[in-house]
Amino acid sequence: MSGARETPQGSSRPQRAAALEPSALQQIRESAQALLGEGKVEEAFEFFLSALEAVLNKARELELLVAKLRREGVGKRSERIDPGQLQLLFEALCSQTSEADPTAAIDPQAEAREDAALDQEIREAEQARTSEKSPRQGQGHRLRTGTLPRQVHHHEVPEAERRCSQCGVAKERIGEDVTCTLEYVPGHFLEHEHHRPKYACGKCKEGVTTAPGPEKIIERSPAEASVLAHVVVSKIVDHCPLHRLHRIYERSGVDIPVSTLSEWMGKVADLCQPLVDRLTEKTLAAYLNQTDATGVKVLDPESPENIQRGTMWCYVGDERNVVFRYTPTGEGARGPWEFLAGRTGYVQADAASVFDRLFNGRVASAVEVGCWSHSRRKLTELQDMDCRVAYPLKLIARLYRIEHLADAQGLSPDERVALRQERSQPVLEKLRRWLVAIHGSEPPASDLAKAAAYMINHWAALTRFLQDGCLKLDNNLCEQQLRAIALGRNNFLFFGSHRAAERAAVLYSLTRTCALHGVSPLAYLTDVLRKLAAGWPQSRIDELLPGAWQAATAAP
Repeated sequence: MSGARETPQGSSRPQRAAALEPSALQQIRESAQALLGEGKVEEAFEFFLSALEAVLNKARELELLVAKLRREGVGKRSERIDPGQLQLLFEALCSQTSEADPTAAIDPQAEAREDAALDQEIREAEQARTSEKSPRQGQGHRLRTGTLPRQVHHHEVPEAERRCSQCGVAKERIGEDVTCTLEYVPGHFLEHEHHRPKYACGKCKEGVTTAPGPEKIIERSPAEASVLAHVVVSKIVDHCPLHRLHRIYERSGVDIPVSTLSEWMGKVADLCQPLVDRLTEKTLAAYLNQTDATGVKVLDPESPENIQRGTMWCYVGDERNVVFRYTPTGEGARGPWEFLAGRTGYVQADAASVFDRLFNGRVASAVEVGCWSHSRRKLTELQDMDCRVAYPLKLIARLYRIEHLADAQGLSPDERVALRQERSQPVLEKLRRWLVAIHGSEPPASDLAKAAAYMINHWAALTRFLQDGCLKLDNNLCEQQLRAIALGRNNFLFFGSHRAAERAAVLYSLTRTCALHGVSPLAYLTDVLRKLAAGWPQSRIDELLPGAWQAATAAP
């Protein structure tokens, strides 16, 4: 509005000051003064409150936008929810509820008190467990050097400084200070030259006897177990393409062709196949089997673009053993239908239709365990568009905090079930009431209605964790194993053939199982390859699996 507009009667504010104000603020002032001039004090008060509410709502929208930009500003978008953003969403939700809204009965103060009390319980449980461990005092910040070789150096005080400067008497040794430094020695190759004398009968000229040489891991290959293990770990664990590894080795003085490195990896996978076969047996016999899959690119001359998209299926048994299986396509017939055929135990997966036959009796009669991470994802995708998702996301977060409390208290499976029945069940009841109300009030085609329908349709599988303390809320552990595939896919882009992908699945199985047991894959493969090449008996193959190997090497 123009500043030349006449100021309502009774205003003592100068005309020039009013002209400098933002037009919206000036309009509010003039409207309120007009109401006051007519004696409508109550209406003027309501007018001010409405204006203030509009400002606060706009401020909340801007705060949400800032939180969103901060969350997405660095790196790839994460599904992790900023607690501050969730709180803002929840406040916006509570301020907008009406009697017809399914969330009208929410008590923000009660919800906040419940979350605060739960957080306090978690802190107390963690402090109690921490106090049981002996604290390390006086050591300051130290690097974790593990079992590195150590050189001890002794430094002496010069003779002239060992006498007191006051009386001249020789000083007595009262102790010593110990400090540590860390030196980096670049990795290098060491070539071993083996001389094997030969003996023959000088009279018969037959029966030549040669001294035994070192065990060969790969026939007619100079690569020792440590070299083969390093190639596998560099490619499979550290996601280093072989052409890059070739250049790294070249800088160390050894020129190993990429084709040779690739051949070595294939031979190692063939040697380790019996270990993965045993891991497969253990995974199939597991109490809980978690599964998921991801796509990979494979060179295939018979495909139109010389590239075919295959699938890496991952199976995790009881959070201890990992098995990868490669299939040229994503069809279930060669994936989970074949691997888990006839299973009757628990299987945890997302709700993809490819897994349906595992639960409906067509290929198996497994018991489905739902994944809260997948179901929550549909709500997370809406958090920047619809503040109503704040309430279910808050309830799902509370489910995870209850699990955190169980972990902090070190509960057994039976004790965990009791805690879930007492604390998680009421949370689930609140969530289900909200889902049903939203599903009934929203248009079926809306994203929020679809997200609610997804959870309602899979409610039995999602709540199965209430009956068994060994079950997990989500399938995240299996997804974590697939990250190794995803990171490698970003580095070396594709596998050279379908056979190469199958062999890679063998190596991924072993190295990811090592990761679950906290085993160094380099040390493990170096030792195991030597034992396999030496003819380790098949009847004792269990002793070479990562868990048993770790226990054996840790024994005094």
